[in-house]
Amino acid sequence: MIRHGAAPLYQQILTAVFFPPVGAAIWWLMSRGWAMTVQGGTVSERTRRRQKTEFWVLLLIVYAMYFVMMIYAHLR
Repeated sequence: MIRHGAAPLYQQILTAVFFPPVGAAIWWLMSRGWAMTVQGGTVSERTRRRQKTEFWVLLLIVYAMYFVMMIYAHLR
């Protein structure tokens, strides 16, 4: 059985830079679609503000997660 090593550092960095905003944007689109479905086609201002806050919180959490994973992988 062949075991492959970790991806090269430049690939890890590219993944860490591009995945969090793409993942957060996909989450935002899905939550916006769900809100439109539940609220009858229009999203209230309160929901828009909440979704905006949740988007940024999710983005920061995923960036932090990637940063910690990269540090752990390189210190191990």
